[in-house]
Amino acid sequence: MEPGSKIAKRGQRVRTRRGGRPTKAEAQLVEDRLLAIAAELFAKDGYAATSVERVASACGAGKDTIYRRYPSKRALFDAVLERSRSRIIARLDDIEVNKPDHGSLSQLRELASCLLDINLDPELIAFKRIALSEMLVADGGRAGPEPDPIMKLLRSRVTQAQQDRHLVAGDPNFLTDYLINSIIVGPTTLAMFGFKPLSSMEERQSYFDRTWKLFLGGAGSENPNREL
Repeated sequence: MEPGSKIAKRGQRVRTRRGGRPTKAEAQLVEDRLLAIAAELFAKDGYAATSVERVASACGAGKDTIYRRYPSKRALFDAVLERSRSRIIARLDDIEVNKPDHGSLSQLRELASCLLDINLDPELIAFKRIALSEMLVADGGRAGPEPDPIMKLLRSRVTQAQQDRHLVAGDPNFLTDYLINSIIVGPTTLAMFGFKPLSSMEERQSYFDRTWKLFLGGAGSENPNREL
């Protein structure tokens, strides 16, 4: 990569100030563009077909620009996954900020609906396929999976709805799994096999409304003041 340049649009370079280290904002711009292009290539072509060289070429950068940040293709893919996770968490945080006064069951419903949308996102589906087909999830060199903040948030919403007597008492982990299996697993599995379930917003909303009622049929309490 030429001195004084940074990644901009694919295959292009934009001049930056010469001399000295790049500013934090400039470095972040390079990072964001690099990961966005890597995510696009991994999602479109798969893990095996996406080399560091291809990512560098698509970015209009030298391989050393990538290897300075990520020592291997696996490290680059891990960073792409972390970027995706961060975007999901930011989206879920928006729900928390925008609707803080909703009751606990309404908050759980909104969160479950958002997670259905997220899990049917084509890019995320592609990453899940990669993780399964390339066995990237099971890495014997790691001590163990880190706590999942998305599952932690969902479990906390289930627990709060239980405490407010909208859901039956019992193990919140079991109810959280029951919610995921009731609403999210089916369409996600179909998408993983190449189908396009719930492709329109109308279909998705209708499906969610029906499965949410079924979830409450099995997990809802008998509290007459329960939210719907």
